[in-house]
Amino acid sequence: MKKVLLVLCLVGFASQICKSQEWLTSLDAAQRLALIQDKMVLMVWEEATTYPYPVLVEDASGRKVLVENLFEADYLNTWIWNHFVPVIVSESDYAKLFEDIDGKRKATYINKFNDDSIKIMDINGNIVNTKPVYDEFLNLSAHIRKYYINTAFLKGELLNYFNDKNFNTSFYLASKYIDAAIYLNKDVRSEVIELSSLYLQEANQFLSAENLDNKNGLAQKLELLSIYQDLVLNRPRKVLRQLNRIEPTEIDQSNEAMVAFLYLTAHRDLKDEKSASIWRSKVSLLNLKKAKDIITN
Repeated sequence: MKKVLLVLCLVGFASQICKSQEWLTSLDAAQRLALIQDKMVLMVWEEATTYPYPVLVEDASGRKVLVENLFEADYLNTWIWNHFVPVIVSESDYAKLFEDIDGKRKATYINKFNDDSIKIMDINGNIVNTKPVYDEFLNLSAHIRKYYINTAFLKGELLNYFNDKNFNTSFYLASKYIDAAIYLNKDVRSEVIELSSLYLQEANQFLSAENLDNKNGLAQKLELLSIYQDLVLNRPRKVLRQLNRIEPTEIDQSNEAMVAFLYLTAHRDLKDEKSASIWRSKVSLLNLKKAKDIITN
């Protein structure tokens, strides 16, 4: 009964927040709300709101209109809330948030974290839009089109990881992000794959720290998931080179189906149906459909 009441309270809270259309000021609240609403978080540092933040917005005819200050254009808030959970984060939170990523992220990620631009994050606070933008003014319309991701497909894995960070939850969330990337716009696909790499990295760390059975087989799963990333990024030749480095006798039984799926999809992507046919009987119907989707997209 208590769990039901808690859910109802959270839903009620979400409804009231959305009606107010004001940006949140708690990253934790924004992340929890984003989980409920199947959205990403749109985050800026508080200091960025103290001076004009000009953006371009496209009108109904596609004409670009300059909005001189995003944070004073209240009429845009409903539009932003329809796609993200927006939050303004206090500078006092910087040190703790930076500590969580210090030494664990690439320079481009750190630069994005530090600057005053808009950051699109998943519910765990990991930034998606890490690629540098050199335009004079941010095209907010294009930015929303590119980074709006309905995360319902990821909800189970996101929730499991959010509640308990360990090897399994990191691994399955990484895998699910790669699956999701198949169906996303090509413009954002590589960044979502990069996001999945953060969870792969964590899974590798958990693998070293946790007391797990068959660590060699699990390590190989991580390797194969990394190869899967290249498959989704349309690099079939690279996929085959990496697979060919794995001795058949070294393939863990639990990973045989994944190896078959990778081989089949890579060969089909290269239109080598003869080589693909060798693996077809070892691939499930679900993965055959996934292979088709990867090649089509």
